[in-house]
Amino acid sequence: MSAEKWFRPKRLGYGATPDNWKGWAFVVTWILIAVALSIGLINLGASAWLIVLIVVALTGAIIPLIKAKTDGDWRLRWH
Repeated sequence: MSAEKWFRPKRLGYGATPDNWKGWAFVVTWILIAVALSIGLINLGASAWLIVLIVVALTGAIIPLIKAKTDGDWRLRWH
């Protein structure tokens, strides 16, 4: 079974961008989770800094998965 890649390296800059529907589904799902979590924390009375900190921490936690699902290496591309 071959490992299907969901992302490809960006043409300019650093990182990856979705390459197929699975990559886009992952990104959309992550955005929906982050928004729902933020709204839930706002309703509980959490401060804005705490919400930003939690979303940034969870975003950092998914980066290894995105790197593993990228077809190529992450490096800075200038041109």
